[in-house]
Amino acid sequence: MIKTLILYESRYGSTGEAADIISLIMGPSRHYPVSRFGDACRDFDFIVLGAPIYNGKIHKKMESFIENEREWLDEKKIALFCTCLNGAEGLHVLREMEDNLGDNILELGVFGGRLDMNRMKERDFQALTRFLSREGLPPQGMDLFNREEIVQWSLRLKDIRDELLDKVPIPKLREDVENFLKQHNTCTLATSSPGKIRATPLEYIYIQGQIYILSEGGEKFANLLFNSHVSMAVYEDYTDMNNLRGMQITGRATIVEDLDEYQQVIKKKGLTMEFVRSLPADLHMIRMDMEKVEFLNSDYKKQGYSVRQVLKF
Repeated sequence: MIKTLILYESRYGSTGEAADIISLIMGPSRHYPVSRFGDACRDFDFIVLGAPIYNGKIHKKMESFIENEREWLDEKKIALFCTCLNGAEGLHVLREMEDNLGDNILELGVFGGRLDMNRMKERDFQALTRFLSREGLPPQGMDLFNREEIVQWSLRLKDIRDELLDKVPIPKLREDVENFLKQHNTCTLATSSPGKIRATPLEYIYIQGQIYILSEGGEKFANLLFNSHVSMAVYEDYTDMNNLRGMQITGRATIVEDLDEYQQVIKKKGLTMEFVRSLPADLHMIRMDMEKVEFLNSDYKKQGYSVRQVLKF
């Protein structure tokens, strides 16, 4: 499993808030201001560096940190982000840093910052007034901080980090995923629609790359009618950290209306259509087409692979 360290410098709080969001999504992770960097930080695998841009330059504390820890950083995979009021200027600064740090930079993120002129130190106030005048902007506060933008960047960064995992060969991973799904029959299905969310424990059957669920109905169908995106969890009871086995599956769900498909699944479950028709309520069928499986299996560590594996369809 790859551990992420977010190191940042924040003058008025926006960069620190961005680091909080990134750390939440990138877990397992820690986030610290660069002033708290110490030996305990050196064991992290993936490093994210973030700082605000002022007067076309990265914060001096971050600049000094990179100079002092260049040898350590050269051994790591890194992502850079900044908060600023001018996106083009922020991107220019990050690209200069990228050129300096070399090929181990995997991603850049430029986020809007906040401007509260009443909180600014005098020197910053004067510099900012000159900047706003140069940009043709009024000398007033502004808020360009966008949480959604940071969340989407963090999710993309998580996918990039996953590519660094010590990977199980795809044929073996696919076989392991299928065997796990066949050995179990109970899941938690999460569905959502505007203003509604539902997590439902359900029995399932896995058939040739697809997951089928039979249900008499309920609120999950209210969600599915508006949003086919779903997530499913299948897992074993937790005993200790050396015995973890479970998976989270994301994909799309369809309410099966094709009679041939419906009958084939009923037969696979060992039922008959006569039995289904004799029930006191209609039995509806959901098919989940898998898009991504995130499989946590502690056995992989013993085999020399990362505990967490990702299989995409």
